[in-house]
Amino acid sequence: MIELKKDEETSIKGPYGEIDLVITPCTAKENTQPVLIMAHGFRGSMEGGGRAKNLADLAGEIAHVVRFNFNGSQILSKQIAELEKVVTYVKKRYEGSRIVLLGRSMGGCASLVAASRDIEIKGLVLWATPNDLHLTFLNSLGKAGYLKLKNGENLYLNDERGELILTPEFLHDINKYDLIELLRNWKKRPLLVIHGEKDETVPLAQGQQSYFLAGLPKRLVVIPNADHSFTNHGHKAAEEVFSWLQHILI
Repeated sequence: MIELKKDEETSIKGPYGEIDLVITPCTAKENTQPVLIMAHGFRGSMEGGGRAKNLADLAGEIAHVVRFNFNGSQILSKQIAELEKVVTYVKKRYEGSRIVLLGRSMGGCASLVAASRDIEIKGLVLWATPNDLHLTFLNSLGKAGYLKLKNGENLYLNDERGELILTPEFLHDINKYDLIELLRNWKKRPLLVIHGEKDETVPLAQGQQSYFLAGLPKRLVVIPNADHSFTNHGHKAAEEVFSWLQHILI
């Protein structure tokens, strides 16, 4: 029987304030187990509607799993800086352990940038991740909202996810990153691209393009009928990630 361990809640000092983390310890006995760091998506959280916790529990059989919340900013550069701070913390806490990054949606963009900068990152999972952020936010914010930002105006959002003000910096900052070029240069480290067949926010074509651009080794998993959040397919997506982790880590 697998030994269940209690999640640890902690926080670290980040570049923009405290970063809250939840660590699911590996159930294996070895001290140098791999570490999976999970970054959430736009307006999301480390809970991911329960799907992130489910994946953490599953992956905890073979790796420590670190989830965290970005400190309130939707600006990609700031999220990258916070993720890199979490990576630094993990390297110190689990010295010598292999680190894999998993980014959900926009968190995948931050993970791609961070992993591209750090050759010590051993693998990368792009979960429903765009490679064209302008097209993605034109789709998700609507043409009127997108043009408001592009024309230098603030965009006020108020829906079931809460209230949020996006400034024009949100779009301007995206221009700093050539995700297509980063994917072309991703080589020799394992990559998993996992995408929903019916993703309404980031069309499947983007996930397929990301897969074809990257070098080997790589794997593409398309979940039939799944939407952007894997709403009714979270367990299947988690199982696919776990299977891939077993393949590259054990």
